[in-house]
Formats: sequence, structure tokens, C-alpha cells
Amino acid sequence: MKQTLMPWERGVRFDRGVLVGELGPGQHKMPRTTALHRIDIRPRSMTPAAQEVATSDGVLVRVTVVVRWAVTSATTFVMASATPDAELYLAVQLALRGAVLTRTHDAVDADRDAIAAEVLAGVRPRAAELGVEVSGVAVRDVVMPGELRRAALAELVAASEGRAALERARGETAALRSLLNAARLAEEHPALLQLRALQTAGTVVVDRSARS
Repeated sequence: MKQTLMPWERGVRFDRGVLVGELGPGQHKMPRTTALHRIDIRPRSMTPAAQEVATSDGVLVRVTVVVRWAVTSATTFVMASATPDAELYLAVQLALRGAVLTRTHDAVDADRDAIAAEVLAGVRPRAAELGVEVSGVAVRDVVMPGELRRAALAELVAASEGRAALERARGETAALRSLLNAARLAEEHPALLQLRALQTAGTVVVDRSARS
């Protein structure tokens, strides 16, 4: 019996239920009593379902991560667990829960990189036991409860309205300051009022002439 393994495959060989060894790419001739488990060693991504985790201040936050991993030992991957993918999935979920539990709700989004690093460090020992290497973890989504999202939006609106009111107040203060300066100049130099009156009268005369 011949079996061909592709470059991205490893074969874990059993003969009459006994582990014989691990095969690499190529064509292999084996007796009929051989059972071959094909394992894909190409890197792949895992996105566990978003889970709601209670933060240190008691807020339920929904967090989603993406995990990049690959099989490094096909034999261990076959022998360590009946469902190694599910075991890795569970390890990621537990590590994520542990990273979020130590933070307040308003620190979770800001600490995305730190949370990802903690999940990576937490899941690597279990991954090694499964014959897997986890090369990277990234926090994809952080979703706060609806009440907090609405409160954050209201806070943004209030801050925007406050800035607009401040700009209006600054404009009114500048206008009052200009009037005050003009009044002081008029008080200190009465001739300026006469010049202003003559200028205004001249403008009116020119305007009437242009109309006629």
C-alpha cells in the first residue's frame, strides 16, 4: 500500500495500533496493517467566539481575539488529545478571561496589546503540550454594554457642546473688549468721534451719489 504526503503534511504512522513513527512529505510504501493520520502543519488562524467577561469593576465586556497557530509536532498533536483544536480553543478562552478579569472596563480597550501579550504567554504552555506553537494573538473587538456606549456618546456630545459654548463665550468676550477699547479711545481723544462722524457722513454722501 502506497501513501503520498504533500509538503505541508506529516503522517503519524501506527501498525496494529502501535505508534511506529512520523513520516514526512513524499510517497511511502506501507503494509496493509498500517494506519496513517495526516496532519496539516500549515499556519492557521482561530477566532474563538466572543465571550462576555466580567472586569474587575463588575462590568460585562465582550472581547474577541484572533490566534495564529501551527502544528509543530504531528505525533504529539495526535497523541495528546482526542480534540486538540478544542483544547487549544479552551486554553485561549481561559487565558483571555484571566487577562480581562484584572482590569477595569475602561482599561480593556486601551490595553489591547497588553491583553494579547498576556493571552499569548498564558496559552503557550498548553499549546506546547498539544504539539502546537502559537505565534501571535491579537484583540480584534472590545464591545461594551449598551448602557455604557450610550453614556460614552452622551459624554462626547456634552464635550462638543461645551467646546462650542466656550468658543461663543470667547467671541463675545473679544467683542466686548473691542467695544471697551473703542470707548476708552473716544474718552481719551474726543476728536476721534468727530472724525468718525465725518467719515460716516462722507460714506452716506458717496452712497447717495452712486445711487443717483
